[in-house]
Amino acid sequence: MSQPSTESSYDIRYELKSSINKAAFYFIISAITWLTLSSLFAVIGGIKFINPDFLSAYEGFTFGRIQAMLNSTLIMGWCSNAIFAVAFWIMARLSSTSIKHGGILLIAGVIWNIALTLGLIGIFIGDLTAFAWMEFPSYTSGIFLLAYTLIAVWGIVAYFNKENDYSYASQWYILGGLLWFPWIFVIGQFFLNWFPVRGVLQSIIHAWYINNIFYLWLCPIALGACYYFIPKLSSTPIRSYHMSALAFWSFVLFASWSGMSYLIGAPVPVWLTTTSIVFAIALVIPALIFYVNLIGTAFVNPNQLKNKLALKFITFGSVAFIVHLFIKMVLTFSSIDSVAHFTMIYEAHHWQLIYGFFSMIFFGAFYYLVPTLLNHSFKSYFLPNLNFLLSALGIIILLIALYVGGWQQGTQYNTAEISFLEIANNLTLWMQLKLAGLIILFIANVLFAFNLSTLLLCKLLDALPNFSNDKLNQNT
Repeated sequence: MSQPSTESSYDIRYELKSSINKAAFYFIISAITWLTLSSLFAVIGGIKFINPDFLSAYEGFTFGRIQAMLNSTLIMGWCSNAIFAVAFWIMARLSSTSIKHGGILLIAGVIWNIALTLGLIGIFIGDLTAFAWMEFPSYTSGIFLLAYTLIAVWGIVAYFNKENDYSYASQWYILGGLLWFPWIFVIGQFFLNWFPVRGVLQSIIHAWYINNIFYLWLCPIALGACYYFIPKLSSTPIRSYHMSALAFWSFVLFASWSGMSYLIGAPVPVWLTTTSIVFAIALVIPALIFYVNLIGTAFVNPNQLKNKLALKFITFGSVAFIVHLFIKMVLTFSSIDSVAHFTMIYEAHHWQLIYGFFSMIFFGAFYYLVPTLLNHSFKSYFLPNLNFLLSALGIIILLIALYVGGWQQGTQYNTAEISFLEIANNLTLWMQLKLAGLIILFIANVLFAFNLSTLLLCKLLDALPNFSNDKLNQNT
């Protein structure tokens, strides 16, 4: 079975311009803004890890609050806005239909970002929850749900009103992510914040929430983007496309049940962690298919990979994701977990997913999408290529610092002769290397925002003469 054409022959560019462009640009600008802010929070947190007195005079800049604002701006700010921008554009293209009432989509986006702003203010003044990756105040969750209801319905409607009879792999992942997010969000909020459960059930629900926000919200949309952009940019059909359905269903099943592996050794029912270990190891099936489908396709045509900036980002992200899945499997081994637990290794694993995989995929998507929407290309690719090099370098340095430093940390934890203070002092080098990686990523993200903003400004400047000529013709 061969892969179908990436796009329908039906030209929907006019409809896209009239129905979704304003909303898409709003989500893109919002995503870039939150990405830059989250990078700043990450650098501040990295500095405070080395020098706790940094900004200590300000209560809102304690390490815990900085980390909470970092997590919130990453998941609800950068990641979610990027998802809304790219997912709807891909869905519209593949469904060969426009998304109606784009104004409501724009209003919903404004409500979403107002909720996040309120959440950050709440965190800054100390009104945050105790659960990682959902620290925003519980009173903002209803606003998020209202905005999401208005946003997600358009992607679902676009899919079910598609003009063609074929469903593409990208659509499966995007539609799945749009349907899974409210289920995950509501269950997490209901049992942890609205009507909190007690005792060990909190840890179980929290581990389930974190796992599924990552693997059933961020990952499906990013994988949908991979399945769309890699064949398009490499001018090569997806290799072994007939295996993509197996990859989809096996990934959804195994990833959603793998979250309890974070609780190995905790006072929870053993069958929960054992089941999660089995499902985590079973992720080898979709991981191998992703390798063939995505990496195999990207490297079929090396010239395209070398010359197309967006493809570089997306291929890097795809490789990072497959490596991430194999590390997830390895971390379930009892001999490895006995060293890795309670160390920076799990922090590295999260950074690899969010920055190494998701962010690199969407950097590439934005570098393709923004020039396409503007119908205006970069005059020089020096700065965009520099953005790729800095992003890749920053991610590699950050992951080396956290993985290697975390392994050293875990090894020393298991050595009774070494005190906790000595272990903390021995991590200084790795914390400095981590900070260096975060600073490089901050520079890369600022450069990313600069590149896209400059492109938008150039488009506006180029449009001014035409606008003036049109006015002159009307007057004459």
